[in-house]
Amino acid sequence: MENEQYQNEKMEFAGFKSGDLVYEGAITKELNQNVFEAFRNADTKPKKLMISSPGGEIGLGMELGEWVREHNLDIEVANLCASSCANYVFTAANKKYLRKNSVLIWHGSAWQKNWNTDGVPENFLSEYLIPMREREALLFEKLGVDNLLTVYGQIQITWWQQVLQLFGQYNTGWDYYIEDLNRFGISNIILIDNEWDWRKYRPNKSNKVLRLKVSNEYIFKLRRFET
Repeated sequence: MENEQYQNEKMEFAGFKSGDLVYEGAITKELNQNVFEAFRNADTKPKKLMISSPGGEIGLGMELGEWVREHNLDIEVANLCASSCANYVFTAANKKYLRKNSVLIWHGSAWQKNWNTDGVPENFLSEYLIPMREREALLFEKLGVDNLLTVYGQIQITWWQQVLQLFGQYNTGWDYYIEDLNRFGISNIILIDNEWDWRKYRPNKSNKVLRLKVSNEYIFKLRRFET
């Protein structure tokens, strides 16, 4: 029953629920502060954060991920962990728990090349994007993760997959096989149900996320992208 509760709730919440430290909803400054405060005030510090999030602004995602790393927390993906959640929070965890229907989605980061800069301030690159890229490169170096992870799909998606995107296919992003996550440097992934096959349990979402296979020629590298 508790698993169903986490999967079905749509509200935004960060704090303790039924004894678990929980983060539900887009990553925001308010929810970050709520979960930080709940942890700080807890008499017994939890060792795991239950999260379900579509992501959020990259700086706030890194803030949450850095906090998870600082406190050596485990992460359990209750429903969805996408974008900044996958990039910075899932990767930062000590142990990473996946349910059989947990969804992980990547679709870019501070290092992606296709930023839409229409209408942004002239100092967007120097005052925002470059500092975020430096922060991201440092975080992944500390985590021992190749920062190619966050943009590999944008580099590898073929022309026919781009055509499929135009027709509404694979428009949410991409995900990886666990063995390829390991190759990028993500370790300690634990399958709660002894399987991870979310497409089988969420067939209505399966055609929105491209499953990428990392090339056999891939070679791990730290700080692949840096300013």
